[in-house]
Amino acid sequence: MGIAQYDVNKVNAMGTERKMYFEGIGVDVQQAHSLETAINVSGLNFEVNKYPLSFMTQVPQQLGTQTVLVDVPHPYPNQFATVRTDTLEPLGVVGKDYQILQNIEAFDFLDSLVGDAKFETAGLYGNGAKSFITMSTEPMKILDDEFAPYILFTNSFDGSGAVRVMFTPIRVFCSNALVRAIKNATNKLSIRHSSNLQSRLDNARYVLLNNTNYLNALKAESEKLAVTPFSAEAFEALARTLFPVNTEDSELVQVRNEAQIEALLRAYRQDDLANFNNTAYKVVQAVADFESHKPVFRQTNQMDLKNIKTVMLGMPLLNMVTERMLAVA
Repeated sequence: MGIAQYDVNKVNAMGTERKMYFEGIGVDVQQAHSLETAINVSGLNFEVNKYPLSFMTQVPQQLGTQTVLVDVPHPYPNQFATVRTDTLEPLGVVGKDYQILQNIEAFDFLDSLVGDAKFETAGLYGNGAKSFITMSTEPMKILDDEFAPYILFTNSFDGSGAVRVMFTPIRVFCSNALVRAIKNATNKLSIRHSSNLQSRLDNARYVLLNNTNYLNALKAESEKLAVTPFSAEAFEALARTLFPVNTEDSELVQVRNEAQIEALLRAYRQDDLANFNNTAYKVVQAVADFESHKPVFRQTNQMDLKNIKTVMLGMPLLNMVTERMLAVA
């Protein structure tokens, strides 16, 4: 049963075009040769302040012979709103010890990466609650396939954490992100901020070293999967376990799961994977393609954010399936 048999009013899969996870939300900063330029060009040069929180209650007060209700503010102890100073938009709620790192401070070590890496794109989402910058290092080949090794740097103002770094290589031919949590090869880092020049240099070296280690581990894992047999029939059976179509579920759930299966099978049948037919590596690449560009079923004003959110979550479907493939390797 295929999606084409369904009423288009019941399911309308959107957003499946092949594009990089940051496309549509970031600004091209490839011409930038400094962090300051990248931040100014991309609009990340706003500042954020903390403001104490309070709530209002109506309290009866005597006014002459009348009792009236008066709005009285009450402080919310030790809780603060983080607010953009340019737009006055609230970005999050944090505690009294939360220290704001403005983007120019949070990303200051990126200048020490220039030469070994180059700026690619920068942007924000959640009205600026999170800011991101991507940089790229030299392209590499995995199984004669070209990959662009991207590094994703994020800063947040919503209390969700420090400066984060993720290694997010992309298969160039089809813009698949391949974010793998590989054993013994860290793919996520937290960076401690310091205004000290030596610390900034140390942070840059730390990022580059881990990027190299991660790419070498990814290459070794890919080569192992490329010689692990896994048939097309087994893949379709796997797809149906990932998105089960159960008669006890609502018709909408069944239709959407069929749509997910069709999209996953379509990714598996792409001509650019023909060299890896009947291997576990083809399975992994098909799932990476699907999860990098997975269908959405409802038009929202955040559709362009779905891919970067998936990447920042660590591509859980890809990692689950890859672990299954490695278990049979």
